Amino acid sequence: MRRQAGFVAVLDAVECYLRVRHGEDIGAVRLLNRLGDARPASSGPPIAPIHDRSLATALARLCGSGDDLLAEVGRAIRTCGPLFEWRVDDGLYYPPGAPISGTYRDGNMHTILAEGDDFAMGLFLLEPQVDYLDHRHAAPEFYLNLTGPTDWRFDFGAWLQLPAGSVLWNDPGRVHATRTGAEPWLSLWAWLSDVDQPCEVLESRPD
Repeated sequence: MRRQAGFVAVLDAVECYLRVRHGEDIGAVRLLNRLGDARPASSGPPIAPIHDRSLATALARLCGSGDDLLAEVGRAIRTCGPLFEWRVDDGLYYPPGAPISGTYRDGNMHTILAEGDDFAMGLFLLEPQVDYLDHRHAAPEFYLNLTGPTDWRFDFGAWLQLPAGSVLWNDPGRVHATRTGAEPWLSLWAWLSDVDQPCEVLESRPD
């Protein structure tokens, strides 16, 4: 019960932030429409975060945000933190032999907050100086950048910086990449369908 109540508190804080700050963003609207059918994650027992120092740094920045609603998301996450089941993506979501960068393999972790019918939502952390290489997947994807700025590029275009509190939407198959600078990056992500389909790393622009 404690686990469920904690996760609900995080989901409620996220929903409030998105409705107030990004209520007209199409990606936020699509996610909010799915939250009514989502349920708090009920997978295995809590697992201590591997990158706990970076997580603490990111949460301190999030809780100290000048945006009270964004800071409330951070406080809910911090309170619920001991209940999370943190995992490292060491290639699980990619075909065998995919050219995943070493900085990504050694510098990421995630936890699932909510699940549903072909739906998943959770938290994602990257250590500083990580290259999350250009990739794509069938799942339509939503991101809420809880900390920042973070560098992004889409379809091998120019890099751009997105600040803390910003949101973005990736249509199915859209090529995108992320890289972190001197600070760790914490985000909320959601896949709204095709959650069992693998990701594909691209080393050059597809034809």
